[in-house]
Amino acid sequence: MFKNLSFALLSAAFALSAHAQDELSLQLNGFVDTYHALQLSSPYKIMSSRTRLRLEMRANYGEASLFSSVNLAYNGIIDEQTGAFLREAYLDYAGKYLEVKAGRQIVTWGVADGLRITDLISPMDYTEFMANDYDDIRVPVNAINLKYPGESFSAELVFVPVPEYFVMPSGEDNPWTMPLPPNASMDLSGTPEKHIKNSEVGTRLRFFLENLDFSLTALRTFNKSPVTITDYDPKAGSILIKGIYKPMYVLGGDFSIPVGEFVVRGEMAGYFGEPIALNDSRRYRLRKTFNALLGLDWYAGDNWTFMVQYMHKVIMDYRRELGMEQNTSMVTARVSKELLNNTLKLSVYGMYDIDNVSFYIRPAADYLLNDQITVSLGSDILGGRRGTFKTYNKNTQIWVKGKYFF
Repeated sequence: MFKNLSFALLSAAFALSAHAQDELSLQLNGFVDTYHALQLSSPYKIMSSRTRLRLEMRANYGEASLFSSVNLAYNGIIDEQTGAFLREAYLDYAGKYLEVKAGRQIVTWGVADGLRITDLISPMDYTEFMANDYDDIRVPVNAINLKYPGESFSAELVFVPVPEYFVMPSGEDNPWTMPLPPNASMDLSGTPEKHIKNSEVGTRLRFFLENLDFSLTALRTFNKSPVTITDYDPKAGSILIKGIYKPMYVLGGDFSIPVGEFVVRGEMAGYFGEPIALNDSRRYRLRKTFNALLGLDWYAGDNWTFMVQYMHKVIMDYRRELGMEQNTSMVTARVSKELLNNTLKLSVYGMYDIDNVSFYIRPAADYLLNDQITVSLGSDILGGRRGTFKTYNKNTQIWVKGKYFF
C-alpha cells in the first residue's frame, strides 16, 4: 500500500508539472532526528534507541496542493518500528467558500493540551507510551474533510470510512509492554470490521468573536482505546484479555477566552454509549458519561509560560458493579522559560492522576545550536500508588535527542 500510494502521489506531481511548468511549485523539506533513553533503575537497560528521517513534499498548483510525508526509521529496540512508513498523504483545495482535504491526514479538534475531550478522531500511538512528543504519537486517519472557512464562522464536516484505533504497546522486545499475569495473553485485534456502517462522521461549528472563540461538535465514533475484559479457558488453563470497541456518540464543544496575559480554555462533551468494564473484569456495560476540562494559560512575560488544566469525568448512570469510580479526575501543568536569546528552553510537563494518586513528570532542556539543529536532554519520571503511571514506575528514564531540519 505504501509503495502504491507513494507512486500515485509522485505521478500526480509529475503530471501537474508536465501540464503547467510555470504555475506549479514544489517544496521538499523534512528533518532527521535521533532519540536514545536509559532506564534509571536496575537493570539500567536501554529503553529506546531510534533514528528517523522525515521527508515532506508539497506540490502547489493554484488553489490546490498535494502533500505527503514519509518516515524512514531505524529502531534498535523494537524491530517492527524499523522501515519506511507513510504518515500523511492528502489532496488539499482551498477555495474562497470551500476547503477540501482528502486522504491520509491528522484531524485535531479542541483546545486541550495533551488531553482528549472532543479531540477523538485521530487516535494515539502508545507503542512507547508517552516517551514521544505529543505530535508524533498522533495517528493519521484516511478521511474526507469539508470546510466552509468564514471569517467569523466556519463549518467543518469530517468523514472517516475506516476508523483508526489506539496502538498499544506489545511484544517482548518492547519495555513499555504492559505486564500480564502468568498464563495470560492479550488480544486487541477485535476492532469493528471495515464496513461503511462502522465509519466515523462528525461536524464542528466554530465561532470567532472579538474576545471569545468557541465551537460546537457532534461526532459518531468508537472508543479508540480498548476496554479490556478477561475470559478464562479451563482446558488450556489460561486467561485471555480481549479488547472491546463499541460505537459511541459525542456531543460537545470548546471555548477560548483571552484576558490580558491569560487565556482561559475549556472543553466539555457527553459520551453516549461509552463501554466500561465491570468489577468482575469479564463483562462491560454501555454508559453515558460527562467529560469536562478547564485550563488556564499565563504568558507572564520575560519568556515565561505557565499552563494548568483540570479534567473531570462523571459516569451519569452509575452502578457499583462498574470497575470505575463515578468521578475521576486528572490535573496537568506545564512551565517553560526561554533563555540565552531564546536559544535555550527549559520546561517541565506533569500529569497527576488524582484518583490513583500517581504521576508522570517530564523535565526537558532544548538548546538551539543554530536555525537547523536542536539538541535536547530530559527525563520521564513515573510513580504513585496505583494505575498506569504506577505500573510503569520502573521505566523512569533519562533521554537525549538531536534534531536537524532541512
